Amino acid sequence: MTPGASRVTGDVEPLSLDEFEQQLGQLVEVSARNGIGFDRSWTFRRPEDDVPDVIVEITRLRKGDGNFEKR
Repeated sequence: MTPGASRVTGDVEPLSLDEFEQQLGQLVEVSARNGIGFDRSWTFRRPEDDVPDVIVEITRLRKGDGNFEKR
């Protein structure tokens, strides 16, 4: 099972920052290929007190000259 995949059952496996970015990148790439629009935000509210409520915003960037920094 991939890290974080058991989230539905409540048994969350912690991800490293690199694992999180890799999975997020894959999710965004697949979503874009399947017609999910960006330039918007999503609000996630959880009933658990130990889990923060968050807003996730994804903004489409203009392609550059190929010189970019990771993170």
